[in-house]
Amino acid sequence: MSEPAIVLPTAPQFDFDRTVSSHGWLMLAPCHWHEVESTLHYVYQTAAGDVLRLRISADDASLRVDLPDRPALTPALRRELTGAVERMLNLDWDLSAFYAAMREQAGYDWLERERQGRILISASLWEDLAKVLLTTNCSWSNTVAWSERLCQLGAAHPTIEGCHAFPSAERVAGLPFDELAASVRAGYRNAYLHELAGRIAAGELELEAWRRLDGDEFFAAVKSLKGFGDYAAGTLARMYGHFDRIAIDTAAHAMYAARHNGGLKGSVKDIKARYARFGEWRGLVMWMDVMRGYSSVESKRR
Repeated sequence: MSEPAIVLPTAPQFDFDRTVSSHGWLMLAPCHWHEVESTLHYVYQTAAGDVLRLRISADDASLRVDLPDRPALTPALRRELTGAVERMLNLDWDLSAFYAAMREQAGYDWLERERQGRILISASLWEDLAKVLLTTNCSWSNTVAWSERLCQLGAAHPTIEGCHAFPSAERVAGLPFDELAASVRAGYRNAYLHELAGRIAAGELELEAWRRLDGDEFFAAVKSLKGFGDYAAGTLARMYGHFDRIAIDTAAHAMYAARHNGGLKGSVKDIKARYARFGEWRGLVMWMDVMRGYSSVESKRR
């Protein structure tokens, strides 16, 4: 195998497989998880407009990013791709305080032992906003299908048919609404998606500045968008390192019933009360409980 294009050192608390398996995003285009090889494939459109395939893997101490298309890796492109991968895997998170807090909580020693807590996100906040919107009030199979159809509107790989990067906000905003709706077929979400893209493309929303907001500000910014309620805002807050919100969906209800309530469905109030003792970490702890039951990594390692 040829040498990887980019090698990034990782902290001892980082686990690649568990980070990738921390979120259903690994099932949504333009991501693809190759379970046998433990590699994450992602189709990425650069700032210059080129469409590249990233093949991300890891060893005990580093991440390896291979570029099967082998572009000329200029310093600027290296910095751009490095930043994208670091964002997707939240490499800058320091979970030391989280693990210290969990040592005081009975039944949660597995979080530190298994190096859990990091969450897979997208290369851009725009992509995450769009995908969270496509999870609202629907089945997961719909989310997968809608995301695939939306991704097909993105820039195409120059040589691989059907291979597309996630469409930019400018691309989505530039489509007539009827064309977007006919392509994605996501019901009422089409209008919210088109409006969101238009506001970003017009410069009305400066999403990069949102990364510097505190938790309350970030939650409020997301909730100000049409189509984004408490669930969507709480989900995005958790993905971006703000863990003091509980985002409750059908997966959270199913987990609570199975793990904590003898198989009986609990109310939103019940679930919030169960995780209140975790304080500033409650949203992350609840999500780790949810995803532990879904992880392909856990089924492979047991």
